[in-house]
Amino acid sequence: MGLLILEKLRFSFELGQCHGIPLVFFDTNVLIADQEFSKFVFRKGNPISGVICDFIESEILNLKKSSGILETLKGPNYGGYYFETVYNSKEGSRKSLDDMPNEEMKECVLVEYDKKLDPSGMKGVTKEAKRASSSKSRFVDFSLLTVATVAVYRRKRQSIIVSRDRWIKLSCRSLEEKFRIPIYCFDQWSYSEDEILR
Repeated sequence: MGLLILEKLRFSFELGQCHGIPLVFFDTNVLIADQEFSKFVFRKGNPISGVICDFIESEILNLKKSSGILETLKGPNYGGYYFETVYNSKEGSRKSLDDMPNEEMKECVLVEYDKKLDPSGMKGVTKEAKRASSSKSRFVDFSLLTVATVAVYRRKRQSIIVSRDRWIKLSCRSLEEKFRIPIYCFDQWSYSEDEILR
């Protein structure tokens, strides 16, 4: 039967319906900036499947930019998943990291984020970190990382994130190295379709 058009699933209760294929998660900027690649990933028949989360859709609508890509991906030639989450609000997104599979993974992500905030040598020690500086926090990005990490942790299958944020790429690398989970991030500016398919 194949995938329904952006089959709507409640995260994380219905995560098991995603079976064995790798899932590809987009941050909002990639959906807006590279619509051709987005359409490529969501096209039916690919050995990977694209995912859109409700908080990403909300962010696109709030930006009032290129929301047409969402309607395109709901067309008959495309398939994938749409996750309904508890992160579809500022307060919900703020708490998203609390849902990481364990505290060590949460800390691993926060260490990389702290380095981004203070590249002059911050070691990510919790008491010294600038995490309380909520004006700089990327709550939607934290939600994206949480959803992708829980997906790979529960499914024991690859999660792939496409993002332009270097700290997300470094967080994925750290999660993969420290916890041996297959979560990968490709930079929006330097990936290739073949590379992701491999």
